[in-house]
Amino acid sequence: MPIPTREIYWNIQGYNILYAVFIIALIIFAYGFYRRYRLWRLGGPERRIDQVSKRLWSLFRDGLAQISVLKEASPGLMHIAIYGGFVVLTIGTILVLLQADFSLQILYGSFYLWYSLILDLFGVLFLLGLLYAAFRRYILRPERLNRLADDAVILSLLFIIGVSGFIIEGARLAATQPAWAAWSPVGQWIASWFASASPAAIAATHRYTWWFHLLISMGFIAYIPFSKLFHIFTAPANQFFKTLQPKGQLAAIDMEKAENFGVTDLTQFTWKQLLDLDACTECGRCQDQCPAFNSRKPLSPKKIIIDLQTHMSDRGVQVLQLKKKGEEIASESPVGTAVADDEIWACTTCMACQHHCPVAIEHIQKIVDLRRARVMMDSQFPQELNTAFRGLETNANPWNMGQDARADWMQGLNIPLMAENPQVDYLWFVGCAGCYDDRARDISRALATILQKAGVSFAVLGVEEKCCGDPARRAGNEYVFQMLAEENMATFKQYTFKKILTACPHGYHMIKNEYRQFGGEFEVIHHSELIAGLIKDGKLALRPEKAGSVTYHDSCYLGRYNDIYLAPRTVLAAATGSGVKELPRSKEKSFCCGAGGGRMFMEETLGDRINHLRVQEIADSGASVVASACPFCLDMLDDGAKEKGLEEKIKVKDIAQIVAEKMNG
Repeated sequence: MPIPTREIYWNIQGYNILYAVFIIALIIFAYGFYRRYRLWRLGGPERRIDQVSKRLWSLFRDGLAQISVLKEASPGLMHIAIYGGFVVLTIGTILVLLQADFSLQILYGSFYLWYSLILDLFGVLFLLGLLYAAFRRYILRPERLNRLADDAVILSLLFIIGVSGFIIEGARLAATQPAWAAWSPVGQWIASWFASASPAAIAATHRYTWWFHLLISMGFIAYIPFSKLFHIFTAPANQFFKTLQPKGQLAAIDMEKAENFGVTDLTQFTWKQLLDLDACTECGRCQDQCPAFNSRKPLSPKKIIIDLQTHMSDRGVQVLQLKKKGEEIASESPVGTAVADDEIWACTTCMACQHHCPVAIEHIQKIVDLRRARVMMDSQFPQELNTAFRGLETNANPWNMGQDARADWMQGLNIPLMAENPQVDYLWFVGCAGCYDDRARDISRALATILQKAGVSFAVLGVEEKCCGDPARRAGNEYVFQMLAEENMATFKQYTFKKILTACPHGYHMIKNEYRQFGGEFEVIHHSELIAGLIKDGKLALRPEKAGSVTYHDSCYLGRYNDIYLAPRTVLAAATGSGVKELPRSKEKSFCCGAGGGRMFMEETLGDRINHLRVQEIADSGASVVASACPFCLDMLDDGAKEKGLEEKIKVKDIAQIVAEKMNG
């Protein structure tokens, strides 16, 4: 038997013209790429080339291996089929060109046989992925997917390219009838279609289909940067340049040097934020997970990105033209032009959008930057925030209650103060909710009982403590946040302690991850972690009693922001003697309570109440007790249960309260 191989460009005369067509396609592609690149360059500077090894790993893992796409199985596998087929078929084409143009002896012998089989199999995978994509988009029609002309063009082009490739193979095998045709099973099957055709007809079919396949493939290459398929290049780039800072950490503003606070014009976004806009695949996963969208608010994270992308195309071209003419460029805020106020203020900064985005788009920073401009430049923000901002500035808490009342919750509990005990193991940062909110005060009292019972060395700041700054920063008031952060850090540095303890995930995140931007390097522990450790070390003796079914609501700032999922569940298992009844949306998929992003201090007047949706989900689970590990979550869930008439069916408690109830002695 002769050595298995195939004649390159069999039956094709004048094939050299393909190089001219390829060059034309590349020129059009390069022009399309350059016109987007110019728009990204309009953005401000941002350092995203540090820690190269981590970035290369991110590029390989999520950009090339597509691991992040598989967070959702069905659409993930569909995308892997299309992507994998596309990549393997492209590699196969490159090998043909290498043999044809560089005389490399590649496609011979057993390698050629396996090459033929693998290309056939991945070609089928490619077509099946495209068929399912079309079925899902046009038959199943999930709300999150668009049905634009671009989508139809892309699916049609790819399908035609795949099918025409198989027809070319089938016609060639029908004409040449090699002994190894079985290694191309799809091609062999298609070759059977030509059983009654004349050799001339087979050759003609092969030749015309080959030229058609070439032209449509080159057209596809040229079309890429003008379509959403541009994400083939921008998505991996976005994975490489994604933030390596702690999850959810917002960029700081140099309040002394900055001329603008936040984003009042497209050009005030960074180049990476503009690249984000072109990396979007419009998959809609962010929208599916967004609590604002799911509660019928105006906000859709996907829509914000797409609207800003459109704005970049329009405003960016305008700015480039003005720059070319040397004319003055007046600011044009994206708010009111591309996005609406109601959209940016609906965000709870829960980070569900970013966690589920397969291409590492950073939605929250953009929304907060737009908020910053509305607050600090335009003084346009929800009226309810006036009280919170005024309270934060004058009384260091968003409830605007007197600073002297911050220690009232401690009365009769014999809780030590840092001023009297300047050297302890734990500086307990109680937080505004734990000091001022009636229900959260119960959490503070329960935690104090636990600490004293376990003999923990701790003290609190009392009236020296000020808000961690989370409501101010997330609501766009960076000036007030930085003022509070600096004052807190100055207070911390007066004392000696090993760790900062907090029962509030917002305070936990701010002090641990965002104070570091201003030189505050502190080891912070959440009360769920400390209590879990005390139980493990035998310092807390509990009477586990199962009182109904207990479920747990994951706080966004404890879970998605800081990956603390196990500790609170460990505590509940020890306190109840049984495992936690998991909600349908739990851990990284947990549904927000609605309080984050400053929303705790804003009215919810549009759509449904987010906490009502979460409480209904809890009620539907059959749980009689829902535990939380966040005072904001406790407030929102408790309010939701009362407003829906479910307070008798569902009891809302913090894990500290549950543990305090089950302690011996």
